[in-house]
Amino acid sequence: MGSSVSGFMSCYLLFTEEKGLLTGERNMRTTFQNLSVWPVGLVGGRRYERPVVENGKVVGWYTGWRADRPFAIDMAGFAVSLQVILSHPKAVFKRRGSQPGMQESDFLKQITTVEELEPKANNCTKVLVWHTRTEKVNLANEPKYHLDTVNIEV
Repeated sequence: MGSSVSGFMSCYLLFTEEKGLLTGERNMRTTFQNLSVWPVGLVGGRRYERPVVENGKVVGWYTGWRADRPFAIDMAGFAVSLQVILSHPKAVFKRRGSQPGMQESDFLKQITTVEELEPKANNCTKVLVWHTRTEKVNLANEPKYHLDTVNIEV
């Protein structure tokens, strides 16, 4: 029984949406520790949004909308280990009651800090998750000139 409990505790919760697509980088999915983050393509009116990483730590956000959010990240841009969820039994994901675009921050600030985030996808320099839709992509918030500090292929 000990090994099955151990295997269960190494599970993680990955938030996806009906419009999300996760590509098959198995290594990324099998190396989650506590709370992992990565870029998301075609989101927020931009080609991509991502955590900004320096020396292996998240230090900010490259985003097209409300960079002042505590966790300026898309729902499809993180996974949480089951251990973290269980160690915060009062944490709730509010479907209602959060301001628009604040669900991620409202949930994550209950269970972690920015300093504890684990960057994946080559220190958040590879897009492995996209918002996919059957409509024309909206890039209204894409800057006219490249403002990110890294070049990311989308």
